[in-house]
Formats: sequence, structure tokens, C-alpha cells
Amino acid sequence: MDFSRARLLLIGGTISSYAALLFMASIAGFPVSFEGWLFEAAAFAIVVFAASFLALRFNFQQLRPMIECCGCGLLLVVPISLSTYFSTWINFPLADDRLSGWDSWLGVDWPAIMAWIDRHQLLSEALNKAYRSFPYQLLLCPVLLVLSNHHKRAYQMVGAYALLCFSSAAISAFFPALGTYAYYQFDASSLQHINATYGYLFLEEFHAVRNDPNFIWRLPESQGIVTFPSVHAAVAVLCAWALWPVALLRYPALVLNLAMGFSAIPAGSHYAVDVIAGMAVAAASIGIITFATRPVDEKLNVRPAPAASSSVPAQS
Repeated sequence: MDFSRARLLLIGGTISSYAALLFMASIAGFPVSFEGWLFEAAAFAIVVFAASFLALRFNFQQLRPMIECCGCGLLLVVPISLSTYFSTWINFPLADDRLSGWDSWLGVDWPAIMAWIDRHQLLSEALNKAYRSFPYQLLLCPVLLVLSNHHKRAYQMVGAYALLCFSSAAISAFFPALGTYAYYQFDASSLQHINATYGYLFLEEFHAVRNDPNFIWRLPESQGIVTFPSVHAAVAVLCAWALWPVALLRYPALVLNLAMGFSAIPAGSHYAVDVIAGMAVAAASIGIITFATRPVDEKLNVRPAPAASSSVPAQS
């Protein structure tokens, strides 16, 4: 199976994302602290690619793509987090009024949805758990794909994850938002079953990067601060798509990720339009990565030339 294009795109994209984000931050004057991640990321990258080389050297066919996909996925945490803070730091006006208005146009009543979900304990607890499955799915899906001999799709999945995150960060620059909990001034203490932790957890960092003149980005303190589009919803689409070829996991993954995508509304302080936008970003990212990793002859619609006839014409 040819998965070299997907592999090279992922590895090259991971390396170049560091250079691109740090260059942009430097040019724009965005303050970055290298403490707590620069040395660690460099050391981890060396370990990942040394392990990949050894897996290739000793012909461990399954181990090499696992190491590279999971390793690149973890390495991408730094530039992805930096990109979200950089976008928020640009400091466009808050977009909560617009996002709430779009929800109203769609007929979505967020407080009523919250109240209904909270009345159903099993549903609330299921959505809480689905929301928290986000990091576990991102690490486990590539492993399951490799074990199922879908190596190329494992590389495509991590590449599409990077693309959807960077795309979401770029879009969010124009739609910074406090989220539904803060915008509706929702009393989280009234909730019996929904866990509202993530509805407020990011707000301190969100306000700091926008308003504190002494703010310095530090990876250990970073939070997910993107509201529109919802990255949770985007990753839900990505994971469901990634595991679709694995017959045994197809429908369990679909059910889990339908729940994770929807859970962004009660558990993640998201508007309904955030979820819709996240799904659209995921679909576009998957399409771009799938196209970019197709063999060249498929892209160009080149068909192999017919084999030459083996018969020798009779001589006169």
C-alpha cells in the first residue's frame, strides 16, 4: 500500500508548522515563552524519529506508522495551541451577539436545551463522558487504524486534524467569543447533571490574551479558547470518518462521535452554529487532505498506457 504521500505531508507539515507559527508570532510581536516546551518538544521529536528509524530498520511494519502518527499528533499540540492564542490576540470585537443571533435564526433556544438535557441524568452523564473522549480518540484512532492495516488513513487523519485546527484558529480570529455560559450569564450552580467546568475554564486565559498588556503565551497554561468553529465537533466528524473503513468500529465510533459533537453545546459552552461550522471545517479538511494524498496519476486522471502487443507483424 502506498502511503508515502500522506506520511511525508504529515511529517513535513508538523515541522513547518513550528517554523511558520513562530515566525508569524515574531513578526507580529506576539509574546511567547519557550520555557516548559521548547527543549521538551525537541527531545521528543528526536525520540520519535529515532524510534521510527529503528522500526524501519528492524522491519516492524505496524510500529512505525503508530510512532509517527501519535508522535506528530503530540508534537502538533504546541503550534496548534499557539495558533489559537495568536488568533485571539488579534483582538477583533466579540462575536457573541452574532453567534447568538444565528442560533435564534435557526430556532435554537440554548437555555431551553440546557434545561432539557439537565433533567435527564443518563443523557447528561453520557454527553459529559463523550465530551471528554476528545484526547483519547485522537491518540487511539491512529493506533486502531494501523492495527487494522489502514496505514494511509492513519496519516491522513492526523494531517486532517492539523489542518482543521489551524483553519479553525484562522476563522476564530474574526469570531472571538465568550461562549454561551458567559454570554447568557447562565447560573451553572443550577445544573444537577451537566458538568459546566469547560464552560468557564478557558475564560481567564481568553481575557488575558485579549486584554492584559503583560500577557505572555506559555504552553503549560494554555486552554482551548476557540468558540467558533467548534473543534470538538470538527474532531467528532474526523474520528467518525477515520474509523468508517473498520467494520467492527464503524458504528460504535459513529454513535460516540455524534454524542461528542452534540456535547459541545451543553458541556463546551458552544452555540449551535459553532457545531455546524466545526463540521463544515472538518469536511473541508478531510477533502483537502484526501485529495492531496492521492497518487499523482489519479489527480491527473492519467490512465496507464495499454500494453504493447507481443505479436510480430509478418514480413512481406
